[in-house]
Amino acid sequence: MNQDDVEGCGISLILEGMRPMTVEVQALVTSAGGPSFVGRRTVDGIATNRLLLILAVLQKRCGISFGRQDVYVNVVGGISIKNSKQDSTSSDLAVAVALVSSLFNISVRSDTAFVGEIGLLGELRQVPSIEKRINEARRMGFSAVVIPKQKYFDPKKRNSKKGGSKTRSIQSSIRGIDCIEAENLLDAIEKGLVSRIPKKKKTNPRGGYKHQQQQRRKSTKKNDHEDDFIIDDDEDDFDDFLFQ
Repeated sequence: MNQDDVEGCGISLILEGMRPMTVEVQALVTSAGGPSFVGRRTVDGIATNRLLLILAVLQKRCGISFGRQDVYVNVVGGISIKNSKQDSTSSDLAVAVALVSSLFNISVRSDTAFVGEIGLLGELRQVPSIEKRINEARRMGFSAVVIPKQKYFDPKKRNSKKGGSKTRSIQSSIRGIDCIEAENLLDAIEKGLVSRIPKKKKTNPRGGYKHQQQQRRKSTKKNDHEDDFIIDDDEDDFDDFLFQ
């Protein structure tokens, strides 16, 4: 485990068969240098379609755009998780954290791991064998892990009309590590960064419609004053001619 907080790096917890393991996902986001200012997408270790989905959700649900940025994503060690039918989406959250960290130059907490699938609505979806993954993070020396909100079966309500499931914290069943449950993507990302994501200030562009209307009104008032001044001059000249 890296002891220093770094930018563009997220640790994910995946399953290799039945065995949990940690993988490091790195991301680099830079300004697009091409003439069309359209960012490139280069990946190694995850599916390209999965990266495009994560970028679309970040833009639509979180207001974070990568449109004019070159994006590079790599799974360290040559590990490929894109062809795994069992566990190809559990590293979505780690990828998103690394991307946002690199974009805003905000470091990721080095003592925190991430696991969770990202849905199209911006929610975090549960993944199988979550307790195995958390125990692996604890064994590797992590002090916290960000996971989706968990739902557990309550045996006491098995015969209840309301059903037998309820939402509770997983912390009661796992000791020695802080389990941080998040309901949506943006909440999970901010819990994994050392500082909050800066908010965009709402500003009216100088070329906007309101600005153009204001400029036209100012120009109209200015022309009206100029016309009045010219008319006054003509009247004065006419009076002077009569007196002559």
